[in-house]
Amino acid sequence: MIDVALLDFLVPSWWEIEVTVAASVFVIFAYWFFAYRGGGDGDGDRLVPDNSAASGISIDDKAKIGDSTNSAYLIKVELLAAKNLIGANLNGTSDPYAIITCGTEKRFSSMVPGSRNPMWGEEFNFSADHLPVQINVTIYDWDIIWKSTVLGSATVSVENEGQTGAVWYALDSTSGQVCLHIKTLKLPGNSRALSTGANHCRIPQGPTVVHQKPGPLQTIFDLPPYEVADHSYSCALERSFLYHGRMYVSAWHICFHSNVFSKQMKVIIPFQDIDEIRRSQHAFINPAITIILRMGAGGHGVPPLGSPDGRVRYKFASFWNRNHALRALLRAATSFREMLEAEKKEWVESALRAHSSSVKGDRSPVNIPEDEDIAPKTGKLQAFIKDAAIASIYNDVFPCTAEQFFNLLLSDDSNYINEYRSSRKDTNLVMGQWHPADEYDGQVREITFRTLCTSPMCPPDTAMTEYQHAVLSSDKKKLVFETVQQAHDVPFGSCFEIHCRWTLETNSENSCTMDIKVGAHFKKWCVMQSKIRSGAINEYKKEVEMMLEVARSYIRSNTGGGSEINNNSNSSPSPLPL
Repeated sequence: MIDVALLDFLVPSWWEIEVTVAASVFVIFAYWFFAYRGGGDGDGDRLVPDNSAASGISIDDKAKIGDSTNSAYLIKVELLAAKNLIGANLNGTSDPYAIITCGTEKRFSSMVPGSRNPMWGEEFNFSADHLPVQINVTIYDWDIIWKSTVLGSATVSVENEGQTGAVWYALDSTSGQVCLHIKTLKLPGNSRALSTGANHCRIPQGPTVVHQKPGPLQTIFDLPPYEVADHSYSCALERSFLYHGRMYVSAWHICFHSNVFSKQMKVIIPFQDIDEIRRSQHAFINPAITIILRMGAGGHGVPPLGSPDGRVRYKFASFWNRNHALRALLRAATSFREMLEAEKKEWVESALRAHSSSVKGDRSPVNIPEDEDIAPKTGKLQAFIKDAAIASIYNDVFPCTAEQFFNLLLSDDSNYINEYRSSRKDTNLVMGQWHPADEYDGQVREITFRTLCTSPMCPPDTAMTEYQHAVLSSDKKKLVFETVQQAHDVPFGSCFEIHCRWTLETNSENSCTMDIKVGAHFKKWCVMQSKIRSGAINEYKKEVEMMLEVARSYIRSNTGGGSEINNNSNSSPSPLPL
């Protein structure tokens, strides 16, 4: 009796076997579904799809976007190894990682657990405006709870171009050496100029004042006030164990903050440093996301994990919905690449406009080149303003012809611009001369001045640069006058331009129809775009009223009547063909 009962207890029943097999099959299927299929994501394991062929950018050029800055030298520091480090752990070993600094730039190496003779083989890229510069390498012992212990540091002076080879440097401690290979390259001038437009997508020129409550990116990570968190996720950073915290995703960074056992951990990963984002697993069953940084980027804020290929990585796990977070990171990374390319294109167009308009011509009589259709050009000629950014704000009849408008108000011999800027109490007016440009039809010129600001967010006055472009049709009955204004001292001044187009068509002997369109074109993203756009349009409407009032007064004072206007226009030089 007892034997039968014991046998029934030890040997599972058929029903128990069926339940166990069914549960095992379910667990295996669930693991396969989430780990390999990813919930139907279909984006694969790469962070950003390789659009090099479509965009015309090579892989090397994409890498240079993150590396290059507006600096004269690129310094590549390869952290090879260290030996005879101090044993900071109870078992006589250490968990070393290194922090490499050059000027204001700081990079973190990966942490090598349980070793006094770590091998890294990791590369870190720095930029410098001039030589010599100091490279400082400080080695720390990673601690799970307590503050990291300094194992020693070494400072190396880089005085000229070239490479040092693998050199061992003694640490300023009782024991230890670090092996570095340093290579210094002088960047060509055109690379530095290009990177000025592409790489400084995030730091606007001039003062930036944002009247809004600081968010977590400002209070925790000290990021600029205009950077906002688009998404946030509860997750954990994998180190010796999982440090639970929160991830914040903005247009430029992936940030993570954790405070476990009073150990503060902050990770700030710029999108420009990311090479891949992959699905991964932690402890076999915990879905995770691995962010792999490009060669030379180094870690940011916390020692990253190492990789056999020399790239460092961060692994985040314990997401509530890993696949949803992964898709958001993919979209944010793709948007960043698109924004970077768009800003590079905008910078090239702005530089082309500034270069063409700032060329000084001689004081010969101004002749506006003729254009058959006043239509958008194809081929080498560029559009001067963005049509999509402008909207009509004025349409009425003006008491002069299109040709007379240019000869009386806009020519180099006219004093109208001076009178108008004086009426606005603008100062420091400097006017260039009209001259043809190879990049645009018609003629261009540049004027600079300081103007008063009425917005409470702006300083009392600001420096302004205005690029002007004029084209007259072959029959002299249609004039297109375009301007691009750039404010230098206002908040987000480097993020937008004011584009305007005046179209005048002669409809009688002494009058023309005038249509004015204006708008704000944003070269790169910034907060408060709608407020900036509406404020710019409203301000330009007031400016147009004053411009036309001064123009009518100037025409009357310089002609004295309609017949004299005709005589004045007939004596002006004839337009030259393109």
